Amino acid sequence: MAGLLQGGVLPVILEIYCALILLGPILLRSKFRLKAKLNPQLVPLESLPPDVQSFMTLRAGAITKLGFEPVGTIAISMVNNAGSFMALYSNPRTSEWADVSVVKSAKQFKGYIEFITRCSDDSQVDTNSSSTAPVLSPTPSYHVFRFPQVADASVLYQAHRKLVQQNLRGAARPEIPAKGQELAELKRRLERYGVRQQKQGYMALDASGEYYRLTWKGAVLGAWRSIWPVSILRNYWMQGQSQTRLRSLGVGQYRSA
Repeated sequence: MAGLLQGGVLPVILEIYCALILLGPILLRSKFRLKAKLNPQLVPLESLPPDVQSFMTLRAGAITKLGFEPVGTIAISMVNNAGSFMALYSNPRTSEWADVSVVKSAKQFKGYIEFITRCSDDSQVDTNSSSTAPVLSPTPSYHVFRFPQVADASVLYQAHRKLVQQNLRGAARPEIPAKGQELAELKRRLERYGVRQQKQGYMALDASGEYYRLTWKGAVLGAWRSIWPVSILRNYWMQGQSQTRLRSLGVGQYRSA
């Protein structure tokens, strides 16, 4: 090992890593495109890729047992080179949303369960099992809690209900759209992301008005937070934080994802 270091391997590794730090934001900014206007479409479950179908089907029963009714399966094109799919549910009794979401590309498959409570004053609590730590700016009224170690929908929903009580005290009442208006509300909810990131200075609408592109601020932040070993450390920190939060909520027993 000492010979390798003396032979110049370590300087080469450091040079490569420095190049990634410098070139990462440039590459990310040149490739990233987020559609400003989305067009979610209801599609048959059978038309989705087999692995997406399987992921959604295995989780459907646990969600409906919680009182959620299926709205339908949805395909959305949001970014280049990746497909987004969602099995959407609503609970008319509690005025809440739930979904099983999947992002699939040639190189990755990311799926998670999500519960959402949104109020008329635009405050919102989103509790999900995503294993991906966020890389851009949070929104003060939009509370997102990630519990990647929780695979049980009932346990995730239990945590969600407690987080709603903690974070939406005094807020307006939860609301969901009327039947038949779910896609319009989903479209509005998803399109808010780009608008919020633009207000924070992380994205900007391009000249065509069709896509949001990363600003240099957003590209540097996104690239540096995603590079090794920062990405690993951030995910490790997120899991530690979520574990602590589960204990504080009194949610101690769950099946790991």
